[in-house]
Amino acid sequence: MMFENKLADENAVKQYDEVLKSIDSLTEDEAKTVLKQIYMRLDIVKNGNKEYKSEQCVKDLISQFKDFVRIEKIKKENNK
Repeated sequence: MMFENKLADENAVKQYDEVLKSIDSLTEDEAKTVLKQIYMRLDIVKNGNKEYKSEQCVKDLISQFKDFVRIEKIKKENNK
């Protein structure tokens, strides 16, 4: 584990590992869609009307990555 013996707590490490595993399971099309969404958010922060702040962008992106775990669990349930 990358975070072992670091400042992150056990729950953060577990979540990190789950997100990485769910990213590995993305199809090529899903991964391209995610990259486009990430770029869009970053571009809005940089070139937008300054209402969408970098802190909100980070929160939104982290939330999106956490959703990958939830989606992966749903996929596995549906394949049983």
